[in-house]
Amino acid sequence: MAEIVLTTQNARYWHSAFGLRYLLANLQELQSRATLLEFGIKDATNEVLEAILSEQPVIVGIGVYIWNIEQATKLVADLKQVAPEVIIVLGGPEV
Repeated sequence: MAEIVLTTQNARYWHSAFGLRYLLANLQELQSRATLLEFGIKDATNEVLEAILSEQPVIVGIGVYIWNIEQATKLVADLKQVAPEVIIVLGGPEV
C-alpha cells in the first residue's frame, strides 16, 4: 500500500509517463511511501479506480495530457464520489 499514488492513462501501452517518474524520483524521503501506476486510455475507469484505491492512498497525483483529458476528468469525478477524503493533485501540460 502506498500513501501517495502517481498515475496517468497513457496513449499507448508502451508509453511511459516521464513527468511522473521525475516527480517520484524527487520525493526524497517520501519516495518509499509512493507508487507509480500507469494505465492505457482504453482501460476502463472502474478498473483504474479499483487499482488506485487498492493502494489506500491519501494523495493521488494524476498526469493530464491532451489524449487523456476525458479519462482523467471521469477518474477525478469517480474518485471524489467514492473516496472524498483523498487529496487529488492534477499536473501536466493540460492543467
